[in-house]
Amino acid sequence: MDLWVAFRLRRCLILFLSWLAPFAGAQCPAPAAVQSEIHTHPQAKAFTRLGEWFDVHHQYECAAEAYRSALKLAPKSAHLFELLGKSLYALGDLSAAADALQQSIQIQPGVLGPHLEHAQALEQLHRTDEAKLEWEVALQLDPNSAAAMDGMSRHLIAHGDYPQAIALLRAASGDTLHDEKLAVDLAQAYGKSGMLDEAEGVLKKVIGVHPSSFPLTFALTTVLMNRIYFQEAADLAGKFATAHPNDVEAQRLYLRVLITSEDLADAAPLARKLQASHPQDSYFLYANGAMELRAGNYAAAKTDLQHSLVLNPDNSSAHFNLGLVLERLNDNPGAKQQFEEALASGGQEPEIHLELEKVLQALGQSEEAQQQLAIYKDAIDAQSARSLAKAKAVEAEQQLASGNSQKAIELYRAALQETPNDALLNYKLSAALDAVGDTTAERSALERAIQIDPDLALAQNQLGYLDFRSRDSAAAEEHFRQAVRAAPAFTEAWINLAATLGMESKFSEAETAIATALKLDPKNAEALQLRQDLAVARQPK
Repeated sequence: MDLWVAFRLRRCLILFLSWLAPFAGAQCPAPAAVQSEIHTHPQAKAFTRLGEWFDVHHQYECAAEAYRSALKLAPKSAHLFELLGKSLYALGDLSAAADALQQSIQIQPGVLGPHLEHAQALEQLHRTDEAKLEWEVALQLDPNSAAAMDGMSRHLIAHGDYPQAIALLRAASGDTLHDEKLAVDLAQAYGKSGMLDEAEGVLKKVIGVHPSSFPLTFALTTVLMNRIYFQEAADLAGKFATAHPNDVEAQRLYLRVLITSEDLADAAPLARKLQASHPQDSYFLYANGAMELRAGNYAAAKTDLQHSLVLNPDNSSAHFNLGLVLERLNDNPGAKQQFEEALASGGQEPEIHLELEKVLQALGQSEEAQQQLAIYKDAIDAQSARSLAKAKAVEAEQQLASGNSQKAIELYRAALQETPNDALLNYKLSAALDAVGDTTAERSALERAIQIDPDLALAQNQLGYLDFRSRDSAAAEEHFRQAVRAAPAFTEAWINLAATLGMESKFSEAETAIATALKLDPKNAEALQLRQDLAVARQPK
């Protein structure tokens, strides 16, 4: 045989063996059929099939090696880089996953999947600004992508940008009936904004379509608890738990509701039952310990709570309850330690400071005790103001919904006396004032709202509408621009901006604004009509 040919064959064989080596050992046992294909035709397709087989069997490290071998044969394959990135993500190697997905995007930027997966990896790496850019690109590629809307809305909610999340998800309101994640996202954004009535309405509508959904049941139960509708929450959670007796999370939710609503008669036996069937579950141990404390069984409570904290040392409620137990057992140093642990673990309840004050007094630490008492009193005052404002705001919403706008105004103003720096509450007051036609007071409430929070897009949009109606197009334009800056997915604000720009004969900018609105909501009747009107207005007369 010619020496050169022999050298080439030997080199190919060495290269082939180097590709196959990762799969030859017991750690990556490849199926015989695929191994045979690789031996016979060592091509990228064969290694790709091998990687996909490993992925299906959750052997992600082996899958990654297979895709790397495939990439040696097809180094410009965007699909292979995406598969590699997904396997590395599943493996937990987030940095390498992000790099692989970025390479996939560089090769083929117009494919949606890698942008979604890259954004998820970046979020996990806390590279949130980069993640947001990827979510935006994904929405540009497919404005109707539920995964992109879910990712972007979760990003916005995590960063406190609730108005923009609401605007994005409201534009997809038809999809929320079919996608549980989007419905939960929208309800969460409403809830974080204090719009609990809207959150409840969304969830009740969607849960009617998906009655067996635990995420929807959990979200609606949470909203009902926040609205102090304890009985309705217990009925909902109890019905779901009864229908799904083997669903541990459904049982956990029901128990939480019972404990929070102080329904100890039903909570205590359920806690005992769940602890018996799940003896190493930290929450069930905590719940049973809390029930034993209330029943005066301090020794049993101490045992359960200590066991719970071994399993989950960051449970501030368990620390607090254990502190109460130790206080009852006259172990003041131990109680003091547990109350301090409760605060260090993020406990926000004013009662922690009060109980800590008591044990500090018992230990003769009067100065420290007085400090805790002062913190307690301030927290109680603030909590009382928030609770009163919340109650009045809820009643105001009910009055407004029933057509009693004047009563709603009185209640919103009473709520604002308790929490005057609540931007959303000022906006809600403006809506009630709008209902009675008091434009001057409405504008004042809106201006107060944006003074507190300039990024409250709903208020900026309404101020723009008032200016537009007053024929102050320059001021209207500025408010509408502020609205879309704060909430780029706010379709209504884009339409209003386009209309204002059209009135100012800024037709090119108006067409850009209406194009943005239609990209967000392609079937929006107002936007479609305005686009026609702008086209007519631009025609020479």
